[in-house]
Amino acid sequence: MDNRDQLCADWLAAKSAETKARDLRVKIEVQLAEAFEVPAEGSKTSHTDDYKITMTQPITRKIDLAEWAKVKGKIDASLQPIKVAITADATGCKYLAEKEPKVWAKIAKAFIATPGKVGVKVEAK
Repeated sequence: MDNRDQLCADWLAAKSAETKARDLRVKIEVQLAEAFEVPAEGSKTSHTDDYKITMTQPITRKIDLAEWAKVKGKIDASLQPIKVAITADATGCKYLAEKEPKVWAKIAKAFIATPGKVGVKVEAK
């Protein structure tokens, strides 16, 4: 028995319900942010008779590399608020594996490839 059409219909119904629930939650979160104190950065916990509410305000910080190059010499390197991260270059790994397999074989054991969550998109015809 083939249940693929039913699975697709169920997925679309669940996705619709999820979207409506998310939209409602976001509207309520806006109202909660107006009703309780939101810190400039970090978390602030408040209480009502029945609930504990934690409002969190994250701040994303980026660096302007051109400006940083101009100013980084003004403070000691030990005080510079930067991190240098080494990350795998997926494009470079795939290139070496496909086009330079002998080179890739020398370094491949240093890279770990883990499959992510499978993406699903269902559209009614």
